[in-house]
Amino acid sequence: MSIDPRLPGYRATPTEALVRAVLVGLVGALAAVLAHRIDLLVVVTPLLVYVAWAVVARRRLDGAQAAITPANTRMREGDEANLHITAPDGLVVSAVVDPPEHARLDPAHGALVGGTPHDLTLGFQPLLWGRYDVGPARIALSDPLGAWRSVGSTGVCRVRVQPFASRLEGASGVARPIGIAGLHRSARRGEGTELAGVREFVPGDRLRRVNWKVSSRTGRLHVTETFSERDTDVLIVADTLASLDGVGDEPSSLDATVRAIAAIARHYVSFGDRIALHDLGLRIGDLPSGTGPRQARVLLDRLAQTHRNLPDQWMIRRVARLTPGTLVFGCSPLLDEAAVAELVRLRRLGGELVVVDTLPTGLGRQPVPGRDPDWLTEGWTLRRLERDRVVDRLRSLGVPVTPWRGPASLASVLLAMEAAREAPRMRGGRR
Repeated sequence: MSIDPRLPGYRATPTEALVRAVLVGLVGALAAVLAHRIDLLVVVTPLLVYVAWAVVARRRLDGAQAAITPANTRMREGDEANLHITAPDGLVVSAVVDPPEHARLDPAHGALVGGTPHDLTLGFQPLLWGRYDVGPARIALSDPLGAWRSVGSTGVCRVRVQPFASRLEGASGVARPIGIAGLHRSARRGEGTELAGVREFVPGDRLRRVNWKVSSRTGRLHVTETFSERDTDVLIVADTLASLDGVGDEPSSLDATVRAIAAIARHYVSFGDRIALHDLGLRIGDLPSGTGPRQARVLLDRLAQTHRNLPDQWMIRRVARLTPGTLVFGCSPLLDEAAVAELVRLRRLGGELVVVDTLPTGLGRQPVPGRDPDWLTEGWTLRRLERDRVVDRLRSLGVPVTPWRGPASLASVLLAMEAAREAPRMRGGRR
């Protein structure tokens, strides 16, 4: 969360109570002097005392301002936080905050009244991930006498909400690990934990690999062989050129893209892989390759800063370079020809490409409420037919395409990719 500096514009003005007290007190005092009425002067004396006290109390209100501050600096989707509205001690504070989109406030309408030194607490619960600008809060400050009122506004409190990162279900799907240390079993034999076989001892073998049971049974030294364990590079390519709203309560394509990125990153961070993010558009941005829990936190923070309201973009940002064997996940609605061509180029550069389809399923299949159902639904139906040819072309190139439906979306694809690693290879026309 970030807080804007306090804004100027607070100016103390007299209230109706002070104006009435001044008018009645002065008129009464003048009438008492002219009419020589001591009793009338006694009647208006409390009003004159009130006016004098109010003049002294104005000093406390001059220059007084309020600010809205967060209770914590990091939020996740589904969490609740408190926003505090602070003001100088000894003043009565009234605040009104407009509820931001996709968020709830407590009180629901964002109206608060209270006195300091206790801060006003506003409950804030985001319903979706992303950036929220809470405020500015419209503030009215008044002294305890109710003689002066100062009206102004606070700065904007920016809240960043990380998306909920569910972990993918299924295997890793890594066919060719290209790193040197990790949890993916390599096809090559070396240092590891998974048994590959037993063979006779040759000079150079480590003594700790000697299999004494087999050696005592055969009379010759035998050693145990294992498969080496390695890591790999994972590149997540996000197609955020356009954000397509779903039908009804269905998530948008941008929402599906962000959730898929978070789930994929969490899944492969647990294997010790190096995760990188490349955005074909400008809504999310790029993230250099990194590994470990810190990389996952940085990626979630980057997703929390996604620009939801940017206009659609037509020029893509291509991937500069790609190491052959990198596992590439392309999260795209597959509507932009340039984005599809970029994914195919990554496959030709040697990447193990998996396409995650983020197009809302209701587009072209259900009428959109509040719009013309005839021409719009018909247009999306034709567009889907064109897109089906793109999906068939990708699959003909050996690229799996699966729609995003939650953590289990890629389970069958990853299992098939891992099973393909164990399949026998054709060499010289023979297996």
